[in-house]
Amino acid sequence: MKKYLHIWTLAFLLMGIVCCSSGSDEDMNQNPSPSPTPPPSGTSISNIVYDEFQGRSLMIIGNSKLNFMLAFDRILDGTEMNFTIVQDSLPIIMQDEAGGYWNIFGQATDGPNAGKQLTSPSSFIGYWFSLGAFYPGLEIYAHTASPPNQGEFVSGSDGWSIPRDEVYVGAPKEAIPSIDNPEFVRVTTAKIGDPENFLDDSELVVLVNINGTVHVYPHNILNWHEIVNDEIDNTEFALIFCPLTGTSTAWNRNINGITSTYGVSGFLYNSNVVPYDRNSGSNWSQMLLQSVNGSLEGTESTNIFAIETDYATAKMISTDFHQMTTNTGHTRSYDVNPYGDYPRNSSIMFPINFEDDRLRPKERVLGVIIGENAKAYRFASFIKQD
Repeated sequence: MKKYLHIWTLAFLLMGIVCCSSGSDEDMNQNPSPSPTPPPSGTSISNIVYDEFQGRSLMIIGNSKLNFMLAFDRILDGTEMNFTIVQDSLPIIMQDEAGGYWNIFGQATDGPNAGKQLTSPSSFIGYWFSLGAFYPGLEIYAHTASPPNQGEFVSGSDGWSIPRDEVYVGAPKEAIPSIDNPEFVRVTTAKIGDPENFLDDSELVVLVNINGTVHVYPHNILNWHEIVNDEIDNTEFALIFCPLTGTSTAWNRNINGITSTYGVSGFLYNSNVVPYDRNSGSNWSQMLLQSVNGSLEGTESTNIFAIETDYATAKMISTDFHQMTTNTGHTRSYDVNPYGDYPRNSSIMFPINFEDDRLRPKERVLGVIIGENAKAYRFASFIKQD
């Protein structure tokens, strides 16, 4: 373990002391919850990018103003689909060649394909530096700059499939408490603006939709807890968020036939959260989408489709959703970001084993992960410049 361990452990222990207090109004005003730098300016439209990656025919759909990027497979029932974008009609985003409409969750709402579902490769929005660290030399769509020298590959060690001496202790195990019994308030068109609905439109949220029931998880709660163990319509899953890499994923909690919950191990690899499942005690890498230590080492996560966007867009996507509340059982200042202006600055709090300067470190990009390979897509690909 490197010299940074004790320094950063102390820093996070001090942060834990701050986390245990509710904070004064003065403190809140001095450290408001910042949103990441918004996508670049320009005339924003929804757009489709067709692409081939790792032998799969994909389409990436995005809108910089509405702050979302999504990836779907184009193949449906053995046929490669073509779509036309439908503007300003969320949750409807596109129309197929037969005239049927499709929503942002990849579901056909009418026409001959009504009820069918597009599949999605593993994908999530995150800070560029994190994808560059985990997938050295990855391709950036429509970007011609050559990647920097990748250096030598470092294999796993000491019972880990990743280099053990690159795994840092950010905090004691469970010092960052997961939310295991989340509470929700139902938000409908009539209730928008209620005091319970405390989010600004610019705040980032994550949406999970299972069989028409939509749960919305605000970043300003996830910043403090990182993991929410939840269930929708008998599907048990964990919403995992890493404030340091800006990545949100949803994993099915049924692992090899056994349902578990996830907790925060306190470990970090490439500045990214390392969850552990409480049933086996195995440690997992959020961005590698697999267990990297323990009896389940090498087991891949089973991913559930999730959308990250801002709250204004979430309210366009669904007019009847369940929003996680701050009644978490823990006393936190949820309108304060414990990481300060980290989402907007260029600092990286923990060491990473590879740096790629082709993009700004904190630029938010969509990473599509297929096997051991990744490809990045930028909001700039969905902007019509004036």
